[in-house]
Parts: sequence; structure tokens; C-alpha cells
Amino acid sequence: MKKRILLIGGVSTELSMHVDTLADESKEVCAPIEYTLTPAGSAALGAVTISRLGGEAILCSAVGDDTYGKEVVKFLEDLGMDTRFVKTVKCAKTAMDVLAEDAAACRVYKSTAMLGAIDADLVEEAFTSMPDAVYISLDIPAEAAIRAAELAREKKIPSFFDGQRIPEDFPLSELGVIDLIALPPEVTERVTGISPRDANSNLAAAVELHKTVRSKTYLFKFGVGGAFAYKGNFSYYIPYVEGADKRYTDLLVPAMILENLRSGKSVRAARYASTVVAIAAHKGGAPIIAVPSETEVLRYVLENEIEF
Repeated sequence: MKKRILLIGGVSTELSMHVDTLADESKEVCAPIEYTLTPAGSAALGAVTISRLGGEAILCSAVGDDTYGKEVVKFLEDLGMDTRFVKTVKCAKTAMDVLAEDAAACRVYKSTAMLGAIDADLVEEAFTSMPDAVYISLDIPAEAAIRAAELAREKKIPSFFDGQRIPEDFPLSELGVIDLIALPPEVTERVTGISPRDANSNLAAAVELHKTVRSKTYLFKFGVGGAFAYKGNFSYYIPYVEGADKRYTDLLVPAMILENLRSGKSVRAARYASTVVAIAAHKGGAPIIAVPSETEVLRYVLENEIEF
């Protein structure tokens, strides 16, 4: 039976522009600009990852009642996921992320529009779907994330929190006991005063972070696919994917959640997730399009004799 995962967070449309050179405050670039429009957002990307890897994704998010919102929801429904809890906000525009890149640099603008529409009431409705686990992106309003944590404990299902884009004023201490929290190094340093950069500082940061948020696992995300995980009685590393686009980092936690539910083994889940990131990075392009299928992952593992 497929594992059912509820994903709570943003859904957007991403405008990706590829130019010969990026403009700055002193010049205007006039050229035939190549661009693409693709679905994006932390929860959308996580939901696609779960669906493609053989799980069942239930999405809790919000879009506007414009063409972009309709197209994003259709894209997700066509992948077979449950979008009953994607709220359509009247007279509102769907969030638009913008990525501009040339051969040397990349500039990314992430929209926070529509995140405020993901409230505690919507989260409560989404939990009626009876998921096996819940993934929460911590860019949503704090009260919604806190309610999700409470409901996960009430229903005795694991809760996984991703703080890749967490606001500075988010009250981490109010989450209560959770199963995993993933943070980038700069957030970890801001909360703990320790920069996780090697074995000793990683452990010190995890111990210090435990004073603020009670998680069973602490995950520090470095680069693409690389991470350090601490579970109290043991720790382990997730390998980097060299030279890959940093946007693929968002695939890591959803892939870990799914494999952890299936196998019950944390280290196996981490290595599986790193493999998923590596395959997506090799395929290239927009992350939501590059997510490999369960069959592609199995073929890659067999061909490269990878052991989890």
C-alpha cells in the first residue's frame, strides 16, 4: 500500500529566464530572452517528489483564481495527487517566483504571496485526509505550522519540518515535540550561535538547537543533497552532489520522508534521498520536471551498484 504524505506549504509558478548577461543598476539588457514557466513552490516540489517516487501526496496550499493557479493545480492533479486542500483565493494572483541566470551567476526571487492563506483552519481540514506522515515548510504562518505539529502528535503520525526559508521571527520553541527539523547553516547559526561546518560544530549546534526545538532528528542542509543528521544516539552524513543547482536541495527531505516510512531506516532513507537528488541534477532543468521516477531510481541504483 502506498504511503500517504500530507505536504503543507507554498505553490507557485516559476519564471526562469536565461540571458547572456545579467542586468545591474547601470545597464539594461536587450536581447532575445529564453524563458520557461513551470510549477514551483516548496510544497508543490515536495508533492511531485513523493508522487514520482511511488508515494501518495496530499497537498495543502493556496493559489489565486487566475490562469496560473488553474494551470498549477491541473499539473498536480494530472500526476494523481490529492488537491482538495489547495485553497483558491478569489481576486488574488498566484505566487510568481523569478529566476534569472547567465553563464556565471543566478538570481532567485521567491514570492511569499498566498502563504498567508494557509491558515490553521485549512491545516485542520487537510488532516481529515488521514495521512501517514506530514511535511511542513516553515515559510507558512507560524500558527498554521504549530497547529500541524499539534495535530500530528494527536494523531500519532510523524511530522517533518523544513526550514529552508523560515522567517527570522518564527517561534521554533512553540512547535513542541516533532520528528525532524531541517535547517540551512545560516539559520542554525542564527538560532544557536554556532556555525555547523565540521563534525564537532555540527554536534555542538544540534545539542544547542535541542534547547530551542524538541526534535527527534536535526538535519543541517549543506549545498545540494549534502546534510548532517543528528538523532541523539547517533549521527550520519548525507553526501553532496557536486556541481548541481542548489534548487535541487528541496528534493531531499520529501524523498527522505517517503523512504523512511517504507523502510523504517534513517540512514537508508538519507542515502536514498541523496541518490534522488543526484539523478535529478544529472537530468537538469527545472527541479519539478527533473524529479526521477521510482523506476529511474531503481535502475540507477542497480547500474551503479549503490548500497543503502
